[in-house]
Amino acid sequence: MVALPLLDVVLSSDSDRHKSEEVAAELILAALNDIRHIERLDENLAPADPTDFDRQTVAIMRGMYDDWARQTEGLLDRIAPLERTGRLIAGSDELRHAHGRTRAMLSISMERLERGHRDAVAGRAIPIEEVRRGLRSGTH
Repeated sequence: MVALPLLDVVLSSDSDRHKSEEVAAELILAALNDIRHIERLDENLAPADPTDFDRQTVAIMRGMYDDWARQTEGLLDRIAPLERTGRLIAGSDELRHAHGRTRAMLSISMERLERGHRDAVAGRAIPIEEVRRGLRSGTH
């Protein structure tokens, strides 16, 4: 996120409270648009054949998600002091949620993803409906 230094300047001057909130909100909107774009690319690059696992594409997409998450952490770090003073920054909750989802997804190793894919292709996976039924009934 190349505009973070700009936010730093606006926040350091803080002569106009609304300006810092507006700049932060614009950067949040840009970050949310970026993650939506990455997610659409990810969906479009999914193999037509569900038995395929394109490790190179998965690695590149994970890199894009990781870059986004690291840049977003910088933005969240910068807006946190504003929010602690009671300022409401438009989109910040949605951004934190998107960041958390992305970090959770990235916490699964490439090897585990590939192993899970192989298990699903081989029929060694439990269908989600069966998991849901088990959770509802209290049996695991």
